[in-house]
Amino acid sequence: MRKGIFIFLLAFSIVFASNTKEKIKDSKNSLRSSQAMSEQLSKKLDDLAGDIVSGEKKLRGISGDITNLKGQISVLETNASKALIELDDLTKQNKELERTQKELEQNMIRIIAEDLSFDLLMSATEGKQSEESIISSQILTKLNAITKEDFKRLSQNYEDTIEKIKNKSNKISEINSSIKNYRRKQSDLQNLESTQKNTINGLKRDKEIYSKKLAKLQAQQDELRKTLEQLAIMQKQEDEAARAAREKQEKVASKGGKKGEKSQPMSGGYQTSSVKKYSGVKTIAPLDSYTVKQKFGNYVDPIYNIKIFNESVTLRSTTPDAKVKSVLNGKVVFAKVTPMLENVVIIENENGIHTIYAHLSQIAPTVKVGSVVQKGYVIGRVRNDLTFEVTQRNYHIDPLEMISK
Repeated sequence: MRKGIFIFLLAFSIVFASNTKEKIKDSKNSLRSSQAMSEQLSKKLDDLAGDIVSGEKKLRGISGDITNLKGQISVLETNASKALIELDDLTKQNKELERTQKELEQNMIRIIAEDLSFDLLMSATEGKQSEESIISSQILTKLNAITKEDFKRLSQNYEDTIEKIKNKSNKISEINSSIKNYRRKQSDLQNLESTQKNTINGLKRDKEIYSKKLAKLQAQQDELRKTLEQLAIMQKQEDEAARAAREKQEKVASKGGKKGEKSQPMSGGYQTSSVKKYSGVKTIAPLDSYTVKQKFGNYVDPIYNIKIFNESVTLRSTTPDAKVKSVLNGKVVFAKVTPMLENVVIIENENGIHTIYAHLSQIAPTVKVGSVVQKGYVIGRVRNDLTFEVTQRNYHIDPLEMISK
């Protein structure tokens, strides 16, 4: 009888130790996946940092071009302002010339009329010219010559002024055209500057997202390392318990009996998670009504553009605060809140299967480590998204292969 009890204890210790080893392997696999993604995110952060530096350098160049254009526009506006003042002066001068020209024209008409009257008078009194009439004739002739000269000079000044006004107007048009072109270039550069700033801000936002994701991954890695440390301690204790049970069995056995074989030491390395097809009977889903938000297996993260192997599925409940049910009969081996996965329940099922329910908003008060639960038993609630994972010994199983659609 005692021998039977010892054998039972030994078998129980070996099975329990085997489960712990499987948990250690699963934790190490998860840690390795997390580290791989962490390395990819770190590389992505380096690339983003380079893009931000390059973008900011380009932005400084654009800002310099805008500053130069503003300086050129300022010079052109000053020149245009001066030209407008000169044009205004020339316009006033031209108006004055036009007024003087009209006065001269009137004087010319008067002089011509007087000259004509004098000629008629002289013809009527021909042969009877007095000394006074001769002097008057000479004065009129002289005045006529002077007036004609003034008129000629004034006309030339008028034409010169008109030409200056034309040239000045052309110059102002050219300056205004240059200002318009520079302003258009300035507007294009400002639009480019705005686009570049938006690009840099987008890169910085991406960098912040990646940094948070990386920090989250590092926190998960720390949690996994702590779990591994705890499991290693448990493994050591279980190995010691198994050894003690084996020694007791050996003492009960006959002196000539063979000693039990020693258990193989746990390997210090770990391998990438393996996947196997589920071959059992279909079972219920953990949620009554849901959609599949994230499938099992390889996928490219839409935000981070990184290829990731997803060892679980994410099920989104169509109703808030939904009940989460155990999909198989089993025993609760883990039930507590974690920093990264919120409330987590792990149930040990038959045939080496473990079902993991993460991101629970709460765990049912009756669910404790060691509790035996039946299929369909409510183990907790979820606000929206449930992370559901299934393992069988050292393999991962697509949870959607297990549950009925």
